[in-house]
Amino acid sequence: MKEAFKLGAILALYAMAACFALALVNNFTAPVIERRALEKESAALKMIFPDADSFEKIESFENANPSAKIDSFYAVKKNGETSGYAIKTTGPTYDTTTLIAGFDSKLKIAGVHILQTSDSPGFGQKAADPNYKNSKGTTFYGQFAGVDASNGLTLGSDFEAISGATITSNTMGALISNAAATVKNHLAGGKE
Repeated sequence: MKEAFKLGAILALYAMAACFALALVNNFTAPVIERRALEKESAALKMIFPDADSFEKIESFENANPSAKIDSFYAVKKNGETSGYAIKTTGPTYDTTTLIAGFDSKLKIAGVHILQTSDSPGFGQKAADPNYKNSKGTTFYGQFAGVDASNGLTLGSDFEAISGATITSNTMGALISNAAATVKNHLAGGKE
């Protein structure tokens, strides 16, 4: 019995030391990870809206579909005027995807950038692959530019699915549609 107690105490000490070490490492790496995520988000916003002067965060809005999380909502500013909107959203696809969708004031898609997806390698990952081309010769995310999203997107008529990744394709279209509906609700509420 004494031996079991001794081994248990040693194991507890090792566990405490490991937890302390992990907390210490997290303390140093968390700010770096957060800064890099913000830099990646800023770069994606500039890719979608290269002529924008700034991106002002909108704090008060209603998410059109709470099953998809709205991480950030921006008013795109050019020459002091709002020229569009951008939404960073995370939601269920085949697994989970985070993307930024940009819209002009008439809800035409300015562009889409996939920040992260954990969908299946080989199929779902093609959504973010710049080398994957659909039948029109565009990337999966590139095909959305210029599409009218004011009434949502429909697979097959508004955009083309990735072969073998219909769930990923359909649900990414739903994320973009939700972002457009959130912007539409914001505009209908009399906000700029």
